[in-house]
Amino acid sequence: MSRKILLWVGIAVLCIYIGIALAAPLIAPQGPSAITGKPLQPPDNQHLFGTNQVGQDILAQLVFGARVTLLYGFCSALLAVTISTSIGIVLGYYGGIVDEIACRVIDVIMPIPMFVLLIVLTTFFSPGIVQVSLLMGLMGSIYGIRIMRAQVLSVARTSFVEGARAIGASDIRIMSRHILPNVMPLVMVKFVSSSQQLLLMGVGLSFIGMWDTTTVDWGTMIQNAYSQGGLALGLWWWILPPGIAVIGISLALAMIGYSFEERFNPRVEVNRI
Repeated sequence: MSRKILLWVGIAVLCIYIGIALAAPLIAPQGPSAITGKPLQPPDNQHLFGTNQVGQDILAQLVFGARVTLLYGFCSALLAVTISTSIGIVLGYYGGIVDEIACRVIDVIMPIPMFVLLIVLTTFFSPGIVQVSLLMGLMGSIYGIRIMRAQVLSVARTSFVEGARAIGASDIRIMSRHILPNVMPLVMVKFVSSSQQLLLMGVGLSFIGMWDTTTVDWGTMIQNAYSQGGLALGLWWWILPPGIAVIGISLALAMIGYSFEERFNPRVEVNRI
């Protein structure tokens, strides 16, 4: 499948998800917590996706859960990319002892899986969606600084940056007007890939109960169904909707990210050949 087709399919699916999340009050005006039917009721005309163990509508939880899931996925990715880009530009441009210390700290942290670090950190408090988004954004930025710094190092050696220095341009002007525009393709790629990665990590954290389980998102939906024996009892309507939703948004972001990577990174095309 060509890059353009992948990109537009991914964007279309993403727009559908965002549209459903925004229209959640119209799709399910009763909200995700209202008990509107009998417990464990299969899909019917009144409950298109059935109900859970207390009679809450699965469709209502799914569409309102989309709001929470997309919110912490995109907000944490935006924070991670903003921090990693800012610090990466400064470290790559100035270098020096601060750059050396920062690189050594990152070298220590990088081998540790981010999800493990998030689990350890969330055990010290009971975070809500804001705290989780901030924590994932901060942790995600650490893993992105090294990549951004490397890109800045290559841009900082180009002739137009040297020319800007020669005519007396300030460091702030060089970084904002010459370096930042040239690393924006990487920023776009990192935002999409971070959105996918951090969204899945947020779902994973909520699934294992590491943050506020009273907030309905796709991870808590899957955890609730699993812990109540939905899988063993064959209650497919309880588990499949949030599971398919997670897979769908992940694939959409993967298609967009791959298209961007192929467009802005010539090495991807070379590797394919």
